[in-house]
Amino acid sequence: MYDCHYDLLTYIYMNKDNLNEVKKHCDKIFNINIKGGIFNLFYMSENEMQNELEIKSEDINIIRNLKEVKGLIKKEEIIPEDIEYKIGIEGLDYLEKLKDIDILYTLGVRTVNPVWNNHNKFGTGVRPCKIINKKKGLTLLGKELIHKLIQTGIAIDLSHSDQQTFWDIINECRKYKNSKPKLWASHSNCKAICNVSRNLTDEQIKAIKEFEGIIGVVSIKAFCSAEKDVDYSKEYLKHIEYIKRLLGGVENIALATDDMTYYKIEPEYYQNTNIFKQENINNKISILLKKANFTDSEIYKIKEGNYIRFWKDVT
Repeated sequence: MYDCHYDLLTYIYMNKDNLNEVKKHCDKIFNINIKGGIFNLFYMSENEMQNELEIKSEDINIIRNLKEVKGLIKKEEIIPEDIEYKIGIEGLDYLEKLKDIDILYTLGVRTVNPVWNNHNKFGTGVRPCKIINKKKGLTLLGKELIHKLIQTGIAIDLSHSDQQTFWDIINECRKYKNSKPKLWASHSNCKAICNVSRNLTDEQIKAIKEFEGIIGVVSIKAFCSAEKDVDYSKEYLKHIEYIKRLLGGVENIALATDDMTYYKIEPEYYQNTNIFKQENINNKISILLKKANFTDSEIYKIKEGNYIRFWKDVT
């Protein structure tokens, strides 16, 4: 399967002085389970970067960080050459100038989340907090960013955007539909089933289909069910089935882990955040979908085909 959202580059950066742990993990998850996907550098507020990832504010620089991680991947041969992955940046809080988007593109970045949960100079995320300019949605600079991303050919990841920012991005992209902007949600589920801020309403799901985008149904327990002590794999399946019914097929459904076991804060908690382990998720998903009477063709599309189709023109 392809994993639409995995913060592997952050994992590498956090362990850059001792990469044995990362290399062992990569040996377990690739080829048999995960053959590629979107591997991200993940950025939060300065306090969270320090407290949760142990990355100091003076060390944060998107371009420098990405160059360093790419160098480590090549030098230490962390990711096998046959793994088909693209680089994402989750949270553009630390982007200094819009023209730096061109540098990020040359470094291999093909998708970005303009905002993470917190609000930044480009727009507002799903977390209630102090709002820049006291207005939700895209800022004027945020609209310029969207135009720059469309022009550059970088996909816009709608996961983590609040309702107003989501629709502002959709409306900006509708103005440039002839340029075929790439819109998607790398790791989000259905609000109709699990009413949390990070999930998508029916209308948001339909809007992503309008742009032939995909939704990475994410196997995080809290986004699958508000209940505890449930069979989370069945709850996860409900989200896939719901999108299929809503959109009349599986063509816009993909998969995401958003694995966070690398977190240094509360490691015991994050070891139990995901429904599936990355090292066996491929087989688990296949069995789950097969038992739910998805056809072989549908299973292929969900696990691989839709992802490949979405990214086929992006090198």
